[in-house]
Amino acid sequence: MRLSYVFRELYLRRRRSLTAMLGLAVGIALLVVVNALSAAFGEAARAPLAEIGADLSIQRNGDVPQELAGAVFPCSAVTLRGDEVERVRQVPGITGVATGVLLWVFDADQFTIIMGLDPDNPLGPGRLRHFITQGRFLESGPEALLEVNYAQERHLTVGDNVSVAGKRYPVVGLVDASKAAKVAVAGVYLPLAEAQALALASPQVQSVSPFAPGDVNLLFLTADQRRVPGLAATLKGILGNKVSISTPESFLKQLGNLFALSDTFALAVSAIAIATAALLVLKTTAGNINERAREIGVLKCLGWTNADVIRQLLAETLIQCLLAGVLGLALAWLACLALSFLEVRIPIPWEMAPTPHFLPGGGEPVFKTLSLPMRLAPSLAAFALSLCVLIGGLTGGLLARRIARIKPSEVLRHE
Repeated sequence: MRLSYVFRELYLRRRRSLTAMLGLAVGIALLVVVNALSAAFGEAARAPLAEIGADLSIQRNGDVPQELAGAVFPCSAVTLRGDEVERVRQVPGITGVATGVLLWVFDADQFTIIMGLDPDNPLGPGRLRHFITQGRFLESGPEALLEVNYAQERHLTVGDNVSVAGKRYPVVGLVDASKAAKVAVAGVYLPLAEAQALALASPQVQSVSPFAPGDVNLLFLTADQRRVPGLAATLKGILGNKVSISTPESFLKQLGNLFALSDTFALAVSAIAIATAALLVLKTTAGNINERAREIGVLKCLGWTNADVIRQLLAETLIQCLLAGVLGLALAWLACLALSFLEVRIPIPWEMAPTPHFLPGGGEPVFKTLSLPMRLAPSLAAFALSLCVLIGGLTGGLLARRIARIKPSEVLRHE
C-alpha cells in the first residue's frame, strides 16, 4: 500500500470522492444530531425533579376538601401513611427518600401554601438551603422560612413573626424559590414536625384523609437510573392506583408523543441515514473500480497481486470514510451549537404545584424553562467515527471479489 498513491487518486478523482464524502458526512451528522437531540430532551425532562435532587416524586389523589377553612390538603396530595413510606424505602433500587407535607391554609384574611420539610434531609425541598437570600435555613422547632415574594407582599423579614392557622412562627430566613424547581412550591416553609402537627389538628384534613403522626403527603425519591422506568409500576403496586408518580418519562410525555418516542425515533432516523450513506459509498466505490479497470489491469501486469490492489483501494475507501466522519462531526457540532440556543418549556402538572383555581393565577399552566442541553458526547463521536471505518471496511470487502475478477489480458485487449 502506497499512501502517496492513495491521496493522489483521491485528489484526481475529487468530484467522485467529494460526492461520497459529503453523502456520508451528512449521514453521520444526522446520526449524531438526532441522538444528541434525543439525549438533550431526556436530560431536559429530568430537570424539574433533578432540581430538587429527586428521580421520582409521589403523591396520592383524593377528595376535594369539604370546607376551605383552616389547614386542608390539596386534592392532589392526600395522606401517605408512615408504614407505606417505610415499605417504599425497602424497594430495591431506591437509594434515598425525602418526605414533605403540603398544606393549603385558609385563614380569615389570607391564603397561604405551607410546605413542611425535613431540615436535615438534603433531598427534595431540603435543597432550598442553597437559595437562602437572608437569614438561615430551618432547624427543628417552631420557626419559619419565607419565600421572598411572599415576605415582600406581607412586609415581613427575618426576625418578624408569621401567623398561619392560628399559630405564630418566628421568621429565621428568606428563600428565593424561583431559582429552585417549580414543584411543590410554597410561601411558608416549616420543619416537617410543625407541618404534621397542623395537619393532625385540622378537622378538614381528618375528615377527608385521616392523618396520623408520622404520615406525610409528598415523597421525593432518588433511585438507580437504570431502574427508574420499572420502579413506577412497583411503587403503584405498593401504594395503589390512586397515587401519581412523576418520573422523567412522565415529563417527556408532557412535551408530546414525538418526544416521548424520541429514542425510537432517533434509532429509526439514524438507521435510515446511515444505510443511505453506506449505499452511496458502495455505489461510488463500485463506479470507481469500473472506471479504473484498465489501471488495475496494468498494476497486475506489473506484479501487483489481488491482495495488493484490494489493500490499496481499501485504504482509499477507509481514508475517504474517515475524512467524511470528521466532516460529519464538524457539521454535527455546529448543529448542536445552534440548537443549544433553543429554549424548552416543560409543563409542570397542576398536581405537582397545586394552587386553588379561584385565586389569581390559580390553575394557570406552570412551566420549567431551560436552554436545550445539547452536547456532543465523546462516546457518540467515537461511535460515529468507528461506524465510518466499518462502512469503509465493509465496502472494500464487498468489492474485493469484483477486483479479483479483473484479468489484465482481457482489460488490455479491449483497450
